[in-house]
This record gives sequence, C-alpha cells and structure tokens, in this order.
Amino acid sequence: MHFWVWLALAGIFVVLEILTMSLIFASFALAALIAAFFAGLWIHSIAAWLGFAVASVLTLGILRPIARKYLFSKNSESRTGIDALIGALGVCITEVNTEDGRIRLQNETWSARSVEGSIDAGVAVTVMAIDGAVALVLPASSNVDS
Repeated sequence: MHFWVWLALAGIFVVLEILTMSLIFASFALAALIAAFFAGLWIHSIAAWLGFAVASVLTLGILRPIARKYLFSKNSESRTGIDALIGALGVCITEVNTEDGRIRLQNETWSARSVEGSIDAGVAVTVMAIDGAVALVLPASSNVDS
C-alpha cells in the first residue's frame, strides 16, 4: 500500500479514538504512522505491514496500560463535589451534637451533626460523611484511621 493510504488509515483511527476514548484506536493510529514511514521509504510493503503489526502489539501491550493508569486514575486529588469534603478539616461555630450544629468548612458555614457525643464551639473537626446538606463530624483529635 502507498504511504498516503497508511496516513488516511491513521486519520480514520484518530477519529475513531476521539469517538470512543478507548486508547485502542490511538495505538492503531500510531502503528499506521509507522507503517506509512516504512511505505514512504519505498521498502517492500511487507515491511510496512510488519511495522504496523509490531507497533500495534507494542503500543497495545506496553503504552496503553501506562496511558490508562495516568489518564483514567481515580486518586484523592481528583475528588470533586461532596466527595472532596470527606476528611476535610473544619471548626465548630456553635456546639455540635447528634441533632444540630454549625461548622466552618472551607470558608462556608455548614449544618453539622456529631457522629457521637457533643463537640464545643471552636473545636477542630473532621468531616466523616455528608448526609444531604449536613456534615457528619468527629473531633479532629479523636479520628482513628480504619
């Protein structure tokens, strides 16, 4: 095949990758570019096909897992919304008990309930969970890692 056919295939694979975001077609696009390079050098067409096959296997087997690890990883830095508030530190504005209370959490005032007992105003707390619009808290010093 001519090098422009390989380039066209690479373009098609790029479009398919954009539509699927699976990183499979990106591997094929890279392999097609390598095959286009070999075809452009006017090396026998078998070399282009071998280049495509080897590059496909290598990118699918080596590069794809590495790329997936970094592109689709879920870590604590990527938490958003209320998930990002779990484990955050706040300060009691009023007394917080198992029924009611107010805390200052990330420069906002939140309704809060103590998970256990009563917590005095001014005490640092850690958010253990969010129940609707209410933060469930424990004193920061009494938190135990599970």
